[in-house]
Amino acid sequence: MEEASETIPETPLQLTASAPGYHGELSVTLTIDSDGKMHAVEVGENEETQDIGTLAIEKIPSMIVEAQSLDVDVISGATKTTKGIVNAVANALEAGGYSAEAYGFKDSMKIEMVSISAFDAEMLPEKVPTTSSITVNDVKGRAVTIDLPISTYAISTMDVIDFIIPLKGQEAFDMLVGSGQDGGGGFQKYAQLYVPVVGDYMVHVGQISDHNAPFDLEMILATQPDVLFVNSAMGAHRYALEVEPQLTAAGIQVVLIDVPGKDLKNSVSSTLKLLGDIFEVPERAEEVAGYINDQYAIIEEGIANAGDAPTVYYEKSGYAEIYGPTATSMSGWGLPINMAGGKNIADEILMGTATAGGAGNTIDPEYVLEADPDIIVVSGINDGWLDAINDEKETYAFDIVNRIGWQSLHAIEEGKLYEFAHSTSRSIFAFYPTMKMATLFYPDTFSELDPEAALDVFFDRFMLTDSSISTWFIPYEE
Repeated sequence: MEEASETIPETPLQLTASAPGYHGELSVTLTIDSDGKMHAVEVGENEETQDIGTLAIEKIPSMIVEAQSLDVDVISGATKTTKGIVNAVANALEAGGYSAEAYGFKDSMKIEMVSISAFDAEMLPEKVPTTSSITVNDVKGRAVTIDLPISTYAISTMDVIDFIIPLKGQEAFDMLVGSGQDGGGGFQKYAQLYVPVVGDYMVHVGQISDHNAPFDLEMILATQPDVLFVNSAMGAHRYALEVEPQLTAAGIQVVLIDVPGKDLKNSVSSTLKLLGDIFEVPERAEEVAGYINDQYAIIEEGIANAGDAPTVYYEKSGYAEIYGPTATSMSGWGLPINMAGGKNIADEILMGTATAGGAGNTIDPEYVLEADPDIIVVSGINDGWLDAINDEKETYAFDIVNRIGWQSLHAIEEGKLYEFAHSTSRSIFAFYPTMKMATLFYPDTFSELDPEAALDVFFDRFMLTDSSISTWFIPYEE
């Protein structure tokens, strides 16, 4: 537990309250005296993200006590945890008869939550009779036979539904019965976004795994999906294959997909084709893939005549005190960087190694200083995917620039530090960051290219909302 305190009077009042954090409820105990002076803020046991979320838990309580105010700066990259602590303290104050507004609590820090129903097995969608079958080859080359039409399905993480919404519209939610959790709390985030749009689909959706954890076999069997679609992120393929014998015995087929894979463009197209065949909408899948491929074609054509490639360094969830992992051109954010024509500085020392295809490599800080990249791309610092649903910010913080030597980097001096919403690299929307990077890497070549307009068109044609659902891109501004 983390506590920030001053000298506490003999008869303090202790107020305990909670509020939603990044990974569940955050409980705090506020110590306050009869004059209304806050003496201590203690955060209880929690499951916030190590390093990122815990940094906020270490700093925010003392900031509140020192300032005697809830009007404190958000910890870069830990917005949800910061707001959770501030809201919990505000709730504690209100419970004790104090006005949170009198302590500087602002509307912008309030957490507005949509009411979401708990899973109820009695509310599962009815199954329709099957009349045919199809055999498909998934990304691992496994032949999987599926009875058609499918009535229900489950997915490894909620972002997989973004491949299904363009094909099925609202039915994508009507047919969904299970999803796993991801590191960004997507199971809840998607509900916050889509329950007001499509209705309370969560009443028939069970959580079938925690983040980066084995599947809950009991829950999957309880939801009885016809098909379980599993993306490769967070070791989900391995976890799915561990329970596949039991699922197959229960009539549940497992289909493996891999986005972004090793070839971002082709992995999206092949995934859409596979889903189009299984959901029996192949023409619609071809239309969606065609639009996306057209955007990639624009980039490929422009880069072919663009000249020298800029050097690029990528890092995830980095701060002044914490060096996050990077990625080569073979994985994660290295794929769109490579596709946009960037020369990834991590390739020189990591390509060809056993870990080149992974996303957990941290390279020597001195190497970054010596390489002096032209452009720095980051993710997981400020807003992640869907973080902006109820959170409009006026400014963003890039604590990463406070590292020793970074102010002298060419990219920082030129203001060429850019953040993208983290998980979009493995999403159906990956064409957007790829296009945006192309305009940043080769501004003259792509001066007429408008990535935001291309993204808006995609949402207008294929999605159930507009593109304002997320913060997509954040440029560094001093």
